[in-house]
Amino acid sequence: MPYGSVAIAGMAKNAGKTTTLNYLIQGFGAQNAVRLGLTSIGLDGEEIDAVTGTPKPRIFVPRGSIIATAEKLLVQRGLCDITKEILDVTDIGTPLGRIVVMRALSAGFAQIAGPSITAQAASLVKDLRGFGADKVIVDGAVGRKSLAMPGIADAVVLATGASLSKSMDGVIAQTRHIVDIFCLPEADMSLTHIYIEGAVTDAKVADNYDCYIVADDAAKILITPATAQKVRIRGGSLAVKRRINLAAVTINPVSPYGHGFDSAEFLEKMREALPVPVFDIGGTNLCWD
Repeated sequence: MPYGSVAIAGMAKNAGKTTTLNYLIQGFGAQNAVRLGLTSIGLDGEEIDAVTGTPKPRIFVPRGSIIATAEKLLVQRGLCDITKEILDVTDIGTPLGRIVVMRALSAGFAQIAGPSITAQAASLVKDLRGFGADKVIVDGAVGRKSLAMPGIADAVVLATGASLSKSMDGVIAQTRHIVDIFCLPEADMSLTHIYIEGAVTDAKVADNYDCYIVADDAAKILITPATAQKVRIRGGSLAVKRRINLAAVTINPVSPYGHGFDSAEFLEKMREALPVPVFDIGGTNLCWD
């Protein structure tokens, strides 16, 4: 993957974000010359899902990785079973203590927690690069919007899956809506336009469906699919001041809520619907260049 830093965003809880993270770690880790940097927005890597009570995949980090995580996770038995070298104790505070930057002197499992403030996350990415990380992966605990904000990472990988809906077509439609927003072009500010500062909601777009509407970035656009369709039908369009690089979408055909989809059909239909690469995280090794 030709990016120095990548953020993983999730459409919903249990969409396969942690599995996507492990695939990326495995793929980059297979390239011996690549040193990984890892951090998170919020808490991730827990063994039991806090919502469903089902086991979650743990995060396995290779030797030599540069990791930024909360200090309380380093002292609680079993949460970070790696030999580590402390590189820095930052002044970034979280509910789990200050963020500590460390080097993994052995491979093993780690629980990763980072700040919830995007500016702090962006600062940590720079710190990880400064300590020698060639590729930095930023994971998020819940939700997609904060991770998709420009400035945190060079590109975003969006995880989606059966946990969104029991309907395959419903999952595809919801994902297509978000991908369309993520892929909005940068605005031509020389045109006649309506600039909406802050959140772009259905109410703010109402009565302006036929206009050229500009938002700060895709993370600010919170409109529903119905509103987006009204904009298209009435000849309007949306654009952003700062564009997001959506590198790929990963799909998880299995839901912990007791339902799932046929993997091959789900992958084929999602690839037909989306303008970006799509990978089945259960059946495809994501060893991107």
